[in-house]
Amino acid sequence: MEMILNEDDMAVGARFENGTIQDYVDAKNTYGLLRIEESTINWFLYNKIESDAETQELYKKVIKSEHFIHDDFGEEIVMFNNKGNLSYENMLEKINEYMDDSVGSIY
Repeated sequence: MEMILNEDDMAVGARFENGTIQDYVDAKNTYGLLRIEESTINWFLYNKIESDAETQELYKKVIKSEHFIHDDFGEEIVMFNNKGNLSYENMLEKINEYMDDSVGSIY
């Protein structure tokens, strides 16, 4: 996975063999985009206590429609707008890989 860095050398996404992942694709920086081949989803991290007001509002909106949530000890990976053949579970694997690589690059 090749990290995409912003002007401050912070990881904001990554490229990999068959796709890309981005932390933010909206003007308010609340959700990202994952593309694997022809499949895409939007995603964001959510914590009931620590998430800002915009993320709280997005969460309330997303849970009213089709979505998938993976709870990782209080921090949730929220996925929505699934388009394509891949399941949310398949997409979750790539998000977890990205998150592991991002944390690993800090240390």
